[in-house]
Amino acid sequence: MLYYPILNILNPMTTPPPSSPLPPQGRPSLDGLPSNGMLPLWRRIYQEFMIRSQRWDLPSNTCLALMHLHVHPEESEPAAMAEANFIPRQTATFILDTLEREKLATRRPHPNDRRRKRVQLTAKGHRLAEKIIHDLLQFETSALRAIEFSKVEALREVLSRYADALAEQNALDLKS
Repeated sequence: MLYYPILNILNPMTTPPPSSPLPPQGRPSLDGLPSNGMLPLWRRIYQEFMIRSQRWDLPSNTCLALMHLHVHPEESEPAAMAEANFIPRQTATFILDTLEREKLATRRPHPNDRRRKRVQLTAKGHRLAEKIIHDLLQFETSALRAIEFSKVEALREVLSRYADALAEQNALDLKS
C-alpha cells in the first residue's frame, strides 16, 4: 500500500500504517514533543485521512486538487489552484498532469491571454470528486458518532477558537 503525504511537517517521508510494530529507522520521532502539544494529534488525524484517501489510487494532493476544482471552478487557473491549496506551482503542474493522464481534467486556453490556461474537470472528474467528498464526509460523520453530540459541538467550538488563534499568530508572524 502506498502512502502519499502532502503536508507532513513532522515526517516528510512515507509513513507506515499505525499498526506497524516497529518505528522506521532514521526517521524523526514524535517522542520529544510536549505531551500537551497538538502536533501528534493533528498528525494522527491527518494520517487517518491520508490512509482513507488511498482508496482512489491517486496521490492525496491530487485528490485535494480534484475536490477543490469541483467545489471552486472559478479558481481554475493553475496558479490560483496552487495558491488556494498552499502548494508550489511546480507541484500544481504535476497534479494537473496526473488529472489529465487519468482523464479527470483538461487544460484549456484562457479566453483573453494565450499565456494562461484554465483547468476544467471532465464528467469523470466531477463524478470522482463527488464520490470522494461524499466518502470523506461519511467517514468523518461515522467517526463523530462515537462522541456525544453536545461534545461534538463543544469540540467544534474549541477547534474553531484554536484555528482562529493560529491564524492570528500567522498574521502577526507574517507582519514581522
